[in-house]
Amino acid sequence: MNPSNKEMQLRRNCQLYAYLLDSQGKDVPEEILEAIDDYDYLIDCVVQLSEELESLDSETFGRIVNNPDSQDARELAYWWEMCQEADRLRKVLVSTCA
Repeated sequence: MNPSNKEMQLRRNCQLYAYLLDSQGKDVPEEILEAIDDYDYLIDCVVQLSEELESLDSETFGRIVNNPDSQDARELAYWWEMCQEADRLRKVLVSTCA
């Protein structure tokens, strides 16, 4: 059976998280590595990935996320843009409905 879109996205998020940690010289948690290798072991690491990106100083962010030689960097930059846009829209909806 083929993985669902959600399963593929969860796996890709783990791959991006591993890329981000590895690019900083940090250890990648074993459960993240397992989630990358096995669709039967899925982890939602969106919160950890977002927090790790938010914790970067501007120089490190630029070096890792804006690396033109890395496909992972380009995908991470796009992922981060989409997260920020979703957060902006959520705030607009909350303020409109309040």
